[in-house]
Amino acid sequence: MDPYKVIIAPWLTEKSLEARINTEYDNRNRLEFIINRKATKADVASAVERLFDVKVAKVNTRITKYGKHASVKLAEGYDAEEAALKLGAL
Repeated sequence: MDPYKVIIAPWLTEKSLEARINTEYDNRNRLEFIINRKATKADVASAVERLFDVKVAKVNTRITKYGKHASVKLAEGYDAEEAALKLGAL
């Protein structure tokens, strides 16, 4: 599936911005997206890896009233803050 059809938009909230934190004591290192309702976890992982040049450790999905969300945890050695800067999500 085309990565641009999998990921609809980043999900930017105060909580999702805090999920990017990757410190010595707190290793959240996550990015949040609204995704296509038909996309699978494998589709999301592949799309994030291709678009942001990172490795994905885990993908969690959930359906809310705002659409289907994906919480993507990056593999060790990759930084969610740097990936978000590529996205333009400060």
